[in-house]
Amino acid sequence: MMLAALRHVLIGLVVVVAVTAPWSIVAVASLRLSPHVPWAVPMGFIYVGVVVAYLSGRGWPASTADIRRRHFRARLLSPAEAVWSLVAGSPAITCLWLLFAASGHLARQAAPGREAGLSTGVLFVFIIIGSAVTAIGEEGGFRGFMQAPLERRVGPRVAIAVSAMAFVLIHATGGLPALARNGPFYLAAGLVYGILAYLTQSILPALVLHFLGDILTFALRSSLVRLSGPHTGVEITLCLAGAVVGLGLSIVAFGRLARTTASTRLATYSRPDIAETGGPI
Repeated sequence: MMLAALRHVLIGLVVVVAVTAPWSIVAVASLRLSPHVPWAVPMGFIYVGVVVAYLSGRGWPASTADIRRRHFRARLLSPAEAVWSLVAGSPAITCLWLLFAASGHLARQAAPGREAGLSTGVLFVFIIIGSAVTAIGEEGGFRGFMQAPLERRVGPRVAIAVSAMAFVLIHATGGLPALARNGPFYLAAGLVYGILAYLTQSILPALVLHFLGDILTFALRSSLVRLSGPHTGVEITLCLAGAVVGLGLSIVAFGRLARTTASTRLATYSRPDIAETGGPI
């Protein structure tokens, strides 16, 4: 049981790295070699399409097509499921951003790098592609390939906790001080995304929220958007009050979402488990 669970954790991490690393390499190469000729942009759009198609079950090898499709679990939601997913998830993530701002972290913005020479339009397109690749890779890897099979093997609570912790640790590349400072926010966001994926049996709601959050994050890091956060006691109090309201709305909406998607989860977990394969993904 433990070895099988560990295998799913490792596969999820491999998916995250395999999806996000190629675009990072291409984007950095484009900025270094020809910052005024963004040849990476069309490649980025093609890459996003290829990644989604492959993880959805298309391509070689055909023997893993079904397991890729099931574990990626990009299930389309009904209108009611989609609405309640966003109503539940949006205030929860907004709550985290308000707490992040109130704690003074918005003032810590990275100095502009090579992207500073790009035009605003090109930089925005780079951010859009980077956000899409990151959201697809991390949601597909953590909440799909990692969490989905773990839900069956160790239960949803443990599966969500494991995927959230892995989500935190993958951000250790920014350094331990940054991880210690931002880790609680990554953990809380990972829990929100994991609960959404479990309740809906789909990564799509979390993927949308993750994508939008990364657009803001990358825009801040590239100085495309500059936010210094609240400064006065009144502004901090308003942020905290907004966070409390957002949390309350989110809790109520998550309860409604759980009831709305109950039949979906019942149908999913009433099916006989399908044997996992150890082959390539």
